[in-house]
Amino acid sequence: MAPAPTAEAAPAQRGTLSGRIELASSGRTKVEPRDLGDTLVYFVPDQGNVRAKPGRYTIYTQGKAFDPPLLVIPQGSTVSFPNNDPVRHNVFSATPGSSFDLGFYGEGEAREHVFDQPGLVVVNCNVHHVMQVQVMVLPTAFRSNVDAQGRYQLKDLPLGRGTLYVWNPRANLLSQSIAVTGRGSVDRKLVLTKPRVGG
Repeated sequence: MAPAPTAEAAPAQRGTLSGRIELASSGRTKVEPRDLGDTLVYFVPDQGNVRAKPGRYTIYTQGKAFDPPLLVIPQGSTVSFPNNDPVRHNVFSATPGSSFDLGFYGEGEAREHVFDQPGLVVVNCNVHHVMQVQVMVLPTAFRSNVDAQGRYQLKDLPLGRGTLYVWNPRANLLSQSIAVTGRGSVDRKLVLTKPRVGG
């Protein structure tokens, strides 16, 4: 007797979120055209999250500054901090839950750190207080940069509830609990209150 045919499992349904991000100024703070390019939208589902593979990245200390001044990385990634200056640096972070101190090291040396906690990590130099780099550590692969018109699109999201985040280095992180049910649209406004990182 031939075995009964088995039905193939239906593919899991996925959703899409899109929308537009508007940047607004606060007080003397001015919105620059390049600020939109630094804006990031990402989604962390309550169930069915997918993380991007951790990688290796480099932030140089040169000219008594961090280069690049902004970095977005997957959670668990390793960042190397080579010193290209003829002076010693001390790279550290006092960010709660993500603090570290690489100690003093000189030209031609490098120290590295694994960013294993999600969220924004502000990194400074204990020798040169004006030096700062912002490292955004993402706990999800569902991310989108904002284009020149402020638009974004997140594809292949698992259906269900989660948190949508909108971040710009010159503004506070915005978060919103939403339900992905298919194709949805969410528009948000960010008010810039901070000076531009790296000038």
